[in-house]
Amino acid sequence: MAHRLLLARFAKDRHETGVALRTRSGRVFAAVSLDTRVGRMAVCAEPVAIGMAIAEGEGDIETIVAVNRQGRVVAPCGACREMLADYATGARVILPGIQGPDVFSVSDLLPRRYRKDGGWDPP
Repeated sequence: MAHRLLLARFAKDRHETGVALRTRSGRVFAAVSLDTRVGRMAVCAEPVAIGMAIAEGEGDIETIVAVNRQGRVVAPCGACREMLADYATGARVILPGIQGPDVFSVSDLLPRRYRKDGGWDPP
């Protein structure tokens, strides 16, 4: 679904990744990244999809995967890992693996996550 959406909506220098997430109720949300000329204004596809799900009252995310234009699974960036730790703590994240896609928990990706008090959560 993420790859189909990315190919359908692709615009050069605008959309480099697509994401699909499934909530525990079974609903699926797909989104594309929003690249900009001002790099720091770009938005990854993960927060777009998470926001779409939350806007629909579907904040309990079960699984999320990101893909590039070639359809290859890609890992979420550090900022997206932080967002997943905040909004999808119990979610499974599909990542590229040695022999194909593999599944990890958010805590596997961010074992010592940031806290607003400046500390970190132990693994």
